[in-house]
Amino acid sequence: MTTSTLSAAFGSVTFSGHETFVLRSNWLKKAYDLLQECPDLFSREDSFVRLGVGKNMAHSIRFWGRVCGVFVRVEGGTDYQATQLGRAILADAGWDPFLVTPASRWLLHWQLVARPETAFTWHYAFNLLRRGEFTTAQLAQQITQFVAQHGGKAPSAATLGRDIDCMLRCYLRPNAVQLGPSAEDVLHCPLNTLNLLQLIPDQGVYRVVTGARPDLPDQLVAFAALQQARFLGRATVAFNELAYGVRSPGRIFRLDEDALYARLLRLEAVTEGQVSYTETGGIRQIAWRNLQEEALDLDQSLLAAAFAQEGQYV
Repeated sequence: MTTSTLSAAFGSVTFSGHETFVLRSNWLKKAYDLLQECPDLFSREDSFVRLGVGKNMAHSIRFWGRVCGVFVRVEGGTDYQATQLGRAILADAGWDPFLVTPASRWLLHWQLVARPETAFTWHYAFNLLRRGEFTTAQLAQQITQFVAQHGGKAPSAATLGRDIDCMLRCYLRPNAVQLGPSAEDVLHCPLNTLNLLQLIPDQGVYRVVTGARPDLPDQLVAFAALQQARFLGRATVAFNELAYGVRSPGRIFRLDEDALYARLLRLEAVTEGQVSYTETGGIRQIAWRNLQEEALDLDQSLLAAAFAQEGQYV
């Protein structure tokens, strides 16, 4: 990501909005159903009553719907509406209204961390973190320095601390010792089944976990690789970029190199020939035939195919 891209994004980068609540599996469907009849849901005084939660939780649901890319505010107003992705996932006959499949959880993770302008702490942790292990203090220092270096305004230490804590609770699976007042939130978060973060016992150190991800559909790897190519603005993407670049499938899904290589070999079949993998002169890369969104409805077909194979979960 270039400095100019980051500087432009910092106009809308956020470090708050979740009200310290992690995403819960039933929230997005509940809000989606209400928005169909009540587009002004999130601007109403009784929004929390309609949602059946507290006031701060209602604000949190709005945040999670926005950063997961399933709700969007209507331009020039205060109403919200479902996005195309939101309708595809959350409608009664949608792909996975209650987020029970690995496909929905991996897709929401990608939606959450791929873009810096939505939830920057999440974006930084899965795209820009310099080491595989970190403490909360180290992560806070890195984020603060990075934002300042790229022309942004860093949040207060307290705000950033709450943001980091919420990010960690989204992904950590609590053990019996860790269960406390927020245990209900954590146990219902769809992201904590992904095994992306671990706490090293008695050290206060967190580890980003890399692996083969057998429950991650190939179609989502293809989808992420396509979005990365569009972000880069070119059809050809080298293996190292796919493994370690910003917004890359290897980085966001934490695939090890062997697992990523195996996935790339299957991309041509998964995309019905829309991308090819080559190795020439020691250079490994993929090349897309067409990156234009208006000319190719590949995004939607890849996502639909990813969910079509998840019947065992629903």
